[in-house]
Amino acid sequence: MKLIHRITAGIVLFFGWSAAGNVVPSASVPLPCVDEITVHAPDDDDDDASSDKKKKGKKDKKSKKRNVGKAAQQKRKELRDKGVRSVRAKSPSGWPDKIPVPDDTKLVKGEKQGQFFVYETNNYIFFTPVEIDENACDTVGRLFECAYAANKAVGEVLPVPRTEEDRTGKKYKVELWPTKQQYVQQGGPSTSSGVFMFSAHKGVPISATTLATDKVMVPFESLGLSADGHVVKNDIETHTLVHELTHQNFVFNNLPIWCNEGWAEYVGYVPYVGEDLDFTRCYAVILHKAKQQASVNALSFPFTLEEFLTMNQEQMYSYMGQGKDTYTLAVMIITYYVHLDGKKGVEALKKYMQALLDGKSQDEAKEHLIAPHKNAKKLQKDFIKTWKSKKVTVSFKEVDD
Repeated sequence: MKLIHRITAGIVLFFGWSAAGNVVPSASVPLPCVDEITVHAPDDDDDDASSDKKKKGKKDKKSKKRNVGKAAQQKRKELRDKGVRSVRAKSPSGWPDKIPVPDDTKLVKGEKQGQFFVYETNNYIFFTPVEIDENACDTVGRLFECAYAANKAVGEVLPVPRTEEDRTGKKYKVELWPTKQQYVQQGGPSTSSGVFMFSAHKGVPISATTLATDKVMVPFESLGLSADGHVVKNDIETHTLVHELTHQNFVFNNLPIWCNEGWAEYVGYVPYVGEDLDFTRCYAVILHKAKQQASVNALSFPFTLEEFLTMNQEQMYSYMGQGKDTYTLAVMIITYYVHLDGKKGVEALKKYMQALLDGKSQDEAKEHLIAPHKNAKKLQKDFIKTWKSKKVTVSFKEVDD
């Protein structure tokens, strides 16, 4: 995906747009309350069933049916063509391998609410002004539920805060807009292919009440759909969508911004191969991305690694506007602790995130990341050396003694 930098009112748009930690106005077209939605199975005795099936059959002829084996083969070829090598890194115990599509992911049609058609899966509720066909219900449900399962798997290894207990039966809200123009009119950034928008103020954990207004918005084209709801492209770029769903799945707005965006980037880089989100290839994709950025933009930063660990959102985004790729740096730090720093790295990351969950300050929590390396200067040196061994050159401001 082409690298995009853009500053708008102090917010950086990058690989889609992340609204984490910001107050975002709700869409101008009001949607019904999630609690009012009722899903029902089709009635075989319905007088209109026969005509509906005929109409559906005609629509389905326009859609491309998914060939799983071919899709997986194409994705592997696409990765090779991009230069992604089949390199592996050690993963922590219990780390996800390949996350298969869960059972029963297909969108189930609910009762229409005003101008909106309503669909549901186990964890999501979708609103769209255009009815989508059966193949599209398969494609969309598969991707969203697979991304949810991938995020859940990460949360089973690391103490990542989730909204499971607070959701109280509510489902994650998604708006699907037929055209890019409609998506932009509803608040989606014009340079993005998907966005997570929420009303919680910075530092306030997402709860059941905020979930009523939180949502992910996606234009049809990002899902490989035509404006009239048919599948026209089976293999799509999933990075932005999974990145935004990760923000929605995890209560990330109470994490430091580097960790917030780092995790969303990490899961977003897990390639969707065939029917799986393939974590075994994630490291290879991130390594390739880091090499690209190091050669194109030079991963040279005017701050220390320690300073980055407590940098606020405005600072991180402003550096992006100056051409300093802080998003790639964030995902490199996650990758370093998960895959490159051995067992001590994973344990340090666990302690760090648990400290934040326990209400510790960012300054207090970061000491868990520094401790295995004795001091901040040694951590920075080890980080640089490790990535250099992977042929990625990164530099920071010198640490004062």
